[in-house]
Amino acid sequence: MNWTQKPIKSWHVAMVLALVTVVMQMLCNIDSYLYAQCGQFDSAVFFMCGKAMMNGMVPYADFTDSKGVLLWFIYGLGYLFDHYSYVGVFWLSCLNMWATLLIAFRTARLWLDRRASLLAAIFLIIPLTYWNFYTETKAEHFCWPAVAWGIYVLMRGQCQSAINRKHGVWLGVGLVACLMLKWSVALMMLSLVFSVGWMAWQGGSLKKYLLGFFCGILLSIMPFVVAFSCWRNWSDLWREYFVNTLSSVSVPLAETVSLYAGEWAGMFTTRRFLYLLYTLPVLTLWNKKKWFASALPALCGLFFIALSIRHDFAHYVTVAGPFAILTIVVVMRWAIGHHVRLRYMMAVLLLAQSYVVWGSIHYSQTFFTKAGDQFNHFMAVSAAMSCVADHPTIIHVGMEIGLCQGTSLPGTRYWITQHGRTEAMWKEELAEIAAGNADFVRCPREASVHLQKILSEAGYVYWMDDIYSRVPLDKTLAIKPFSPMDIVCKKTYREKYGLE
Repeated sequence: MNWTQKPIKSWHVAMVLALVTVVMQMLCNIDSYLYAQCGQFDSAVFFMCGKAMMNGMVPYADFTDSKGVLLWFIYGLGYLFDHYSYVGVFWLSCLNMWATLLIAFRTARLWLDRRASLLAAIFLIIPLTYWNFYTETKAEHFCWPAVAWGIYVLMRGQCQSAINRKHGVWLGVGLVACLMLKWSVALMMLSLVFSVGWMAWQGGSLKKYLLGFFCGILLSIMPFVVAFSCWRNWSDLWREYFVNTLSSVSVPLAETVSLYAGEWAGMFTTRRFLYLLYTLPVLTLWNKKKWFASALPALCGLFFIALSIRHDFAHYVTVAGPFAILTIVVVMRWAIGHHVRLRYMMAVLLLAQSYVVWGSIHYSQTFFTKAGDQFNHFMAVSAAMSCVADHPTIIHVGMEIGLCQGTSLPGTRYWITQHGRTEAMWKEELAEIAAGNADFVRCPREASVHLQKILSEAGYVYWMDDIYSRVPLDKTLAIKPFSPMDIVCKKTYREKYGLE
């Protein structure tokens, strides 16, 4: 029997996408079992915040960063799974990507049969995990399911299928999730919310859509309302998450226009050009008779790109990754129309996946066979710090890779120097260092004379690895080597150094 004629059921689709997701995440995600946990950067900050939440610290009052409490809660769940590695976050990332691919499959089904749609959804993993952009798990990546759902509902309206109450409910939930992950993504999501509303109005289902949408918002916002009411820190939330974050990116209008003009010019000369390729081919579905409605998907994609292209930070623009399913569908429809068999498309898929996996491993310094001295040193420092207390406190001046040592917790609200910090934030961080309220301070050896003086007067002495300590510690550590198998099995420093 020809395999292409075998029926494919919904649970087959779910199982295949789950398997592909886990395999690709295992090979490409530095939070997986195959990577040492000393190469994280932003996600190390998120993990520290999640760990602080799970140890009873209050968000935005006892610690903060420029992200939403939902992101810290996700990393907190990962911390509960494993206190000493990111494998808990890895499994949550797998679940997150699996949901994105399942929604992408539904989007593809608007035009393709089930088998071709499954192949299209698997193809989406290529732009989502491409190593030039997917260096580690970011806040933008946990927004993918919400973005993918908005795209699906919008394209459903494009295909003249009814937009109902359920679609509005989940779009409302997705908007709140993005707001509590990274509020700038919620602004981007508004393009999909309004576009879907317009399509619902055209289809005569606007009331159902709006009722579902606001019900979704109400149901999903309530846990956060209860939490912040119990913490009694609404003012902290507003100041730290919205006002300070906005202040860190705000510049005068003339400078803003100049910056964005330069960024758009750079779209054609940098790697971000790929995201235009992910978005613009959907214009081939443009219909002259329905010129506005059929242009909405591309306009929404461009809106996402326009709000995420600053400074060529690769992960910013990855929030637009789910739009790539539209380009994949366009290309596959063209190929099927030219009688290209699915088996040949599968061959292309395998080649593309191989390239993505090769790049992820080749450019990583923490793959389990490559980590070596970097990881050994990281674990030795973590072990020594953990001997001070169950949860030693730390302040980071600047941001360094692998900053989440051991069981350490934030030593103050501004425990890490954020990008675009305000003057008030910096002064408070220095004041906490001067008061000696943290067990450790990590800062570059070439720190300013003023900062060195503050550290010295507060009783901090240089220990090692750019870390200053107020607790007497032996500067010479007997570093114990971790084997590649130790990394894969996630052997902890407590086990290696006999600290259990």
